[in-house]
Amino acid sequence: MEALTKCHSRVGGNPWIPAFAGMTIFILSGLARANEPPKALTLENYVNLAIEKGVQSKINEMTLEEAGYTREIAFRQTDSPAFTLNHTNTRAEAVTNGLPVLSNSQQTNLSMNETTPLGTTMNMSGQWADAGGTLGPSGTVARPGFSANVTQPIYVFVKNSILRTRKIAELNFSNAKSSFQTTVLSLRAQARSLYYNVMLDAESIKADERKVTSSQKLLGITQALVDAGKSAPVEIMRSKIQLQTDQRQLLNDQVQRDQAILQAKNFAFLPLDVEVVFVTDLEFAPFSVPLSRLSDYALLHNPNLESLRQSKELALLNYQAALEPTRPTLSLNGTYNANQFGGQPDVLTHGWTWTSTANWLFFDSFVTRDQTRNAHIAGWVADLNWQDAERTTLVDVRSDYLDIQRTEKQIEDFEFSREQAQRNVDVLRLRFQNGLTTLLDVLDAENQMRSLDNEYLGLLVQFNQSKDKLSQQVGADVETLR
Repeated sequence: MEALTKCHSRVGGNPWIPAFAGMTIFILSGLARANEPPKALTLENYVNLAIEKGVQSKINEMTLEEAGYTREIAFRQTDSPAFTLNHTNTRAEAVTNGLPVLSNSQQTNLSMNETTPLGTTMNMSGQWADAGGTLGPSGTVARPGFSANVTQPIYVFVKNSILRTRKIAELNFSNAKSSFQTTVLSLRAQARSLYYNVMLDAESIKADERKVTSSQKLLGITQALVDAGKSAPVEIMRSKIQLQTDQRQLLNDQVQRDQAILQAKNFAFLPLDVEVVFVTDLEFAPFSVPLSRLSDYALLHNPNLESLRQSKELALLNYQAALEPTRPTLSLNGTYNANQFGGQPDVLTHGWTWTSTANWLFFDSFVTRDQTRNAHIAGWVADLNWQDAERTTLVDVRSDYLDIQRTEKQIEDFEFSREQAQRNVDVLRLRFQNGLTTLLDVLDAENQMRSLDNEYLGLLVQFNQSKDKLSQQVGADVETLR
């Protein structure tokens, strides 16, 4: 890089030199990345990386952060003061009988406004004013001044609307957290599914490689039998066709594996040109968490149920607010003020007042009645949605649990079928080598063996995906529940 810089200075700032330098750096960085050792990722590492670095995860985090600011704004508006500073400066001229008269005045106000969680509203204002001009200060120039006003609603027929606003803000934030958790569980399931796809394709490649090796050996055996006059020459063509078919299948699976890796990299926002190795094998371990434990945990921690419970509380608060417009409201108001006026001598005045107020909108053409009915209906709907979601969650938990049990039993029974299929292939190959069976029987046995391998791999993926679906319904990783 230093040599490139010196060369650029010698040629007098040739514009091609920086471009060449940037291209060289890009190529060298690409070669450096190409020489980097592959990055090994376990299943858990990949899932954590996808949740932390993925685009959808970032959007999910920012959505929750936005909801947190919204909640903070609602709380600060009801427990923190706001201050306003105002300053005015006025200058004027008036000509009377040809005699100009200048005047100027200044006034500065500092006011504070605060609403407390008890509903108390406080307004305070302080000011300083002075005036003067050609003729000097006037006789009644206002100087320091202060005023305060406090209003307290009396909750007899209505509830505290400020506390209700804070409660609504808290419930909305809780809803946002439930949605955040739902998205995290969904991202986790998607990441694990992408990882399974890579491992499934990798295992399929291994099965295809075994099949290609077997077909090559079978072709050699067939060639030897034909040379010895024990088989017809057409058997060689059949063996070659089978070998080519297996090789094409192997190539297809390799391409699918590479495509699955690209999709997994993209989901976790990994560099596409960095080689990644997925090291966790598809495994099977019996699932031991009882159904009753899963059902009870899901009823308490399912994010969707939590959100619907909060929606029920929001509907109740909205119903309470809908009842109040036509109810009497009572409030108590107190004021205090103090002002100083210029004069000969200065005059200081102060005073206070107490005012009680009652207000009752006793008839509004049944608008409040209909709004209350709408709010009541919304509450019923929220309750029905919660009941339906609760039953649906229990059904989904049981359904996923049955899928896990079914797949688990099939996997346990599958080992015997695979062993028998492999033994059948070995026996038929030996019989064919001795001229006791046909090539087609051997090919059928090998194809059956490969189908069983693929089916077994599919069962492993289905078993793990069923556990991931169950984790989404429960609201936590089922492997951590005991």
